[in-house]
Parts: sequence; C-alpha cells; structure tokens
Amino acid sequence: MARGREDAFLCARLSNIRYLTGFTGSDAVLAVSPVGVYLVTDGRYTEQARAEVSAAEVVISDGKWREVSRRIRRMRPGRVGFESRWLSVEQFRAVSRGWESRWTASPDRVEALRMRKDPGELRLMESAAIIASGAVLAALSRGAWGRTEADLAGDVEAGMKRLGANESSFRTIVASGPRSAMPHAEPLDQPIDPAGPVVLDFGARFRGYCSDETVTLMPPRPVRRLSRVFDAVRKAQAAGIASVGPGVPCREVDLRVRESLDRSGYLKYFVHSTGHGVGLDVHERPTLSPRSTDRLAEGMVVTVEPGVYIPGVGGVRLEDTVRVGASSASRVTYLPKSLSPLLR
Repeated sequence: MARGREDAFLCARLSNIRYLTGFTGSDAVLAVSPVGVYLVTDGRYTEQARAEVSAAEVVISDGKWREVSRRIRRMRPGRVGFESRWLSVEQFRAVSRGWESRWTASPDRVEALRMRKDPGELRLMESAAIIASGAVLAALSRGAWGRTEADLAGDVEAGMKRLGANESSFRTIVASGPRSAMPHAEPLDQPIDPAGPVVLDFGARFRGYCSDETVTLMPPRPVRRLSRVFDAVRKAQAAGIASVGPGVPCREVDLRVRESLDRSGYLKYFVHSTGHGVGLDVHERPTLSPRSTDRLAEGMVVTVEPGVYIPGVGGVRLEDTVRVGASSASRVTYLPKSLSPLLR
C-alpha cells in the first residue's frame, strides 16, 4: 500500500480475505488502513467471524457495502486502492459514490503476496495431493474400461471426501476417445472409449488448499499415432519441470515446453499455457505462459501441464504440481506419468 501511495485498501475476493484474516465464510469484505482493519459481514457469520478472525475488527451489518463505505470515509484517505478484478460496477458505485476520484484500481495486490507459500501452506497442499491421488488409485482399482465417464469422475470425487477432503478443487474431468481432445470436457454418462486415451484431471481441497494433477490412461494396445503423442507430451513435461527453479522467468518454462513439442511436430496442437500457480485457488499467480512477466521464486507452487489435442483423434495431457525449492523443483503430486501404469 505504501508503494502504491494508498491510504486504504478494499479487499473483496473471498480467497484473499481468507489468506489475510482466516475467515472462511462466503460473504464478506475487508477494509485495511494503518488506522484500522475491518471485516464486514452479515449476521449469519457473527460467531464464525469472531472465532476465526483476530487481525481485524469484525463488523456485522445487513448493509455490507454501505457500512464499509462509511468505515473507509471515517479513515479520511486521500487514495483508496481496490481489487478491480473482483469488485462489480454496482459494488464500486455503492462504496465510492461522491468521491470516486480518490479510488484507484489495484489488481493483484494480495495475489502477489500469495505466490510464495510458507511451510504450513505447503504441508496442506501436500496433504491435498495425497488425498486426491489416493482417491484416483482407489477408483481405478475398480477398473476404467466398461464404466461411464461420469461414474469414474463421481467415484474419484466421493473418494476424496472419504479420505478427508473438504471437496474437489474443481469438477473432475474425465474425457475419453476423441473427446479427450477437449481440454475441459464435461464427463458424460457414456461408456469410456476402450480404444482411445482417457484424460483424467482431478484435485482435492484440504483445509482450503488445493491440489491439481492430470494423468492420461492409454488402452492396452494403443495405435502408434497415440503412442507417439503420449511420448511427445511426456518429454515436453519433463523439459518443463527440469527448467523450473528460483529466478527463472515463468515464460521460459513455457518456452522449454513449446520447444520440445515443436521438435516432435505437435506444437500446433498445444492450445493453452504450460501452467499456473496453485494455493487457496486452483488457478492463481504466477502463470507459466508466453505473456507472463513473473519470475519463479522459492516457495512458489505451479503446475506443469502440456497437452496435445488432435481433433477427431484424441488428446493427451500430463500434469504435475511442483514446488520451487532453493535450487530446483520437486513434485508435490506423485502419480506416475509413464504409459498407463495405473491400470496394470
């Protein structure tokens, strides 16, 4: 705030509020200044907020935006930063009406703090990864072929909860056969295609923190074209993970992956960035993309997830979450990424 010459800051993103205060409710706004910190929520969270929050004064109000506007005005700020990505136009009008000129957009103010995880955060993410992987292994022990995509996805998500997850990090992706060429395909109530790849993208949320991992299951005797695609993606992922380290520009990791896929002739089928940060949100800073301006640093946690998606044929994606250490990277997720070992 001092670097941005802000006298007050309005935090509206719930995961940022949780990071700063520990509040886990679903409705709140946080006002921060050197003269006072106020968490404003409604009566549903009176006891919860007072139990979870010690670093801010808890204010209970049925008119959240009117109340937070009044609190900020009492601070007499010359300049107010706000989370422009997370405050709607109507909400902004409610809190700034009559003194809009003092408000300045400050995107990613808290996200920049969240990029580097402390040891406690890392332990929670490791636990989330163990839970998610255990659920997948249990689901696959009952077989994949002959089941529907939706059944396998539901089995994985139920297994996560049995093992202690709060919930899944996101809706589990199961896409088989030609549908595996859709990076974010919804699982359908149709049998898993026994002749094509099965992309299984999954993650667990444990005490607020997420895991994210993808495996691609191959049929016992895949056609040669699919085997070549799998090998190309495996090599690209290995190149990306090997390039992760403190001080490395995020776009360089993305470049190493793209160079590998280019050498194998599949770069044109890679349709998304190489990876993203993981933490309280399953997608957060930094991003491993050609447009990223961030550099990796010790304590950051990112995914490396190249994919090749050939329309009408199928797709392969391999994803691990990795932790940036003092000199290199180590995997947080650990399921094998070689050719279909999970079904043998």
